Amino acid sequence: MPKISVRTRDQKVYEKLVEAYEKTVIIQKQKRLTYGRWDFVVFGPTDKNETVLLEGYAEQAVIKRVPIYIAELAQPGLTNVNGIPIEEFIEEDIPEKYKGLEIIHVDPLRPLTIKKRNTLPGTSRASDQICKDYENENIAIIHSPHESDWMIAVMKYLSECDRAFPDPVQETFSRNFSPHGGFLTLERPSSSQLN
Repeated sequence: MPKISVRTRDQKVYEKLVEAYEKTVIIQKQKRLTYGRWDFVVFGPTDKNETVLLEGYAEQAVIKRVPIYIAELAQPGLTNVNGIPIEEFIEEDIPEKYKGLEIIHVDPLRPLTIKKRNTLPGTSRASDQICKDYENENIAIIHSPHESDWMIAVMKYLSECDRAFPDPVQETFSRNFSPHGGFLTLERPSSSQLN
């Protein structure tokens, strides 16, 4: 399963990220999903009694129509996660210096693109109007606790989509490997984990 990992040097930043994630409200999900693309509109209040609206999408990055993934590698025993030996996941010749490494996590690369940005007066009426304007569109409507939290809000939506419709590469990886922890890693870090 995909997960969101949070690493920070500062406990206060960590707590703000967790708060933004928990206070994000997904008002509407896309009615019809297109493989490799997630359309969204995300909005949140500013400190000036305005609402910032961002319309955009996340799209699976590809090279020559082949999806790109990010894999986390580790030497066995250096993490508290037992991974899959790289030799079991990659069928090509593996250079000697990489043999023995383990893949501990795989995620699709999905850059976020913003195609429209508006600043609207007010907060509550703006929220109602945004919901009304987009309710019949095939687009997710996401309310972030503050306009600056829009990225965290979109990541929460993508995580929920991944849970409902898992990525085939991640599924293959998951069948062979059960990482510790749950879907979302937002555990309070120890002082040694804050990096």
